[in-house]
Amino acid sequence: MGPTASMGIYINSGSIYETASSTGASAMLECLAFKATRHRDTLRVMKEVEQMGANIAANGSREQMSYTIDCLRSHAPAALELLADCVLNPAFFPHELEEQKMRMQMLLSLPDVQLTLLSEKLLRSAYEGALSQPLIPELEDLQHINSRVLADFVKQHYTGKRLVLAGAGLHHQQLVDLAAPMLEQLPPGQEAATLEPASRYRGAHVQLEGSAPHANLILAFEYPGGWRDIQGSVVMTVLTYLLGGGNSFSSGGPGKGMHSRLYTRVLNYHHWVHSCASYSNTLNDTGLMGIQAACDPGQAQKMLDVMCGELESLTRPPPTEQLERAKAMATSLIQNALEGKAARAEDIGRQFLTYGYRVNVREYEEMIRSVSGVDIANFTRRLLSSKPSLATYGDGSEAASYEGLLQRYSQVNLHNRAAAAGGEQQQLVHGVLERLKQGFGSRSFSSSSSSSSSSSSDSSSDSSRDFSRNSSSSSESQS
Repeated sequence: MGPTASMGIYINSGSIYETASSTGASAMLECLAFKATRHRDTLRVMKEVEQMGANIAANGSREQMSYTIDCLRSHAPAALELLADCVLNPAFFPHELEEQKMRMQMLLSLPDVQLTLLSEKLLRSAYEGALSQPLIPELEDLQHINSRVLADFVKQHYTGKRLVLAGAGLHHQQLVDLAAPMLEQLPPGQEAATLEPASRYRGAHVQLEGSAPHANLILAFEYPGGWRDIQGSVVMTVLTYLLGGGNSFSSGGPGKGMHSRLYTRVLNYHHWVHSCASYSNTLNDTGLMGIQAACDPGQAQKMLDVMCGELESLTRPPPTEQLERAKAMATSLIQNALEGKAARAEDIGRQFLTYGYRVNVREYEEMIRSVSGVDIANFTRRLLSSKPSLATYGDGSEAASYEGLLQRYSQVNLHNRAAAAGGEQQQLVHGVLERLKQGFGSRSFSSSSSSSSSSSSDSSSDSSRDFSRNSSSSSESQS
């Protein structure tokens, strides 16, 4: 079990539950986590954390809030009491609230945050309904946030049926005994599943203003189902690692993740591409999947065409070698992540919020191993049948045509492109063989032609979120 423990409180609460009067509440709750409570001032909270040698963290998202603490197992009772007090009894002093508003204003003015805002505004614009609510609020939205708004939001959403306490490194009964007196007075409230507001995907084009040395693009499509479609999320995970990608310069040196499709087919082929990687933003019942890239300012439209081509190439089953590499990578990274107690505790908490139960990591790994090339092709075709979403930022990025994208992915054109995908690959192979024939002069090449053709389909494009909601360990606990 080890000398350390990790505990977290996870709540079905986030920006999708905000109203016009509470827009920005989830973002401010994250900023004000582990500040003053009704029983402790902020200095005392920090001193207790330091005395325990603990690590604390809070995270707000569109659908869930998390508050975690990691400590030595001997400090678990005190750490859990501190965690519960900070989550359930926040004071929301006005001067601390104003400090965090100023801090957020400063962070949002930094140039490095623009790419984060690009993804945020893409998702916000691509949906109508609850998911269009901003997770990162506009500065003007923060003006109406005060202590009363935050207190009312916590009272409404931080209730028993929407909350999960999860831990790793502790026996289950030990965690239950510690938590019972702290949580038994919590009002039950209503099940979050019955209150979750609806959203509808509509596609979007977002152009973020500002100058940057590269043209930055995100191309995404909807895949309905999200995390709750477990089989679909498994295929999405494998597809993410199959696409792979990264930057044109890797600090890890040659061989570090460079066998994925976006490395071998894009980064190694186009000198004007600075980065190209798979993109995904997964939610409970829906999600966005695609590619994000950065290129020279004068190449934005060509970059968009390359991104489209890479997704369209997977409307046919990928080579077996690439698929097996992607599945092995997904399995390896999941196992590696879940070796840590903090990741295991988070995995338990978020799975119980999403599914109401925990999927065993071995079951999930078996689902990964069962993914076939046909599954990848079917998933990609379904993905590309939705309306495209495009977000751009930086010098020259306005050249990427969204109207051309809409025309490219009209239903008729999509069908024609899928039907032609195999023909284009065969033409490529045929062209290579013709050049080889010319090089060999009058030699007979017929005997090797068929074998070369069959091997080319497997090697012409040489090889290749983590699902952090899975875990399996005898030392894990949930309550």
